[in-house]
Amino acid sequence: MTKVKKLIAAIKKQWLAERTRCQSCGMPLIYDKKYRAGSIYCSYCHDGESFAQDMSLADMRRKVNSLLQSRKAPLITRMYMHMRLATLRRWRRGGVGKRAG
Repeated sequence: MTKVKKLIAAIKKQWLAERTRCQSCGMPLIYDKKYRAGSIYCSYCHDGESFAQDMSLADMRRKVNSLLQSRKAPLITRMYMHMRLATLRRWRRGGVGKRAG
């Protein structure tokens, strides 16, 4: 496989992951072993009827940052996810599952 084809394949994989992220924690749904077809949330955040935890965006940011740190993710990845979380459906202004505070 040429370098260009490898690059295109990597871009496609990343695009798919970005397009299909859990709309609560940001995890790419392709990595959720218990994923329910058609859901926009991973099985860790939503059980199909309600959110697993009542939390604020700040709580989720702390949780995701802690997880990424434990997995030794680079600082740039942690910064990206800190910003990216606010764009997800659960946390957007007027989104579902929000808690005051």
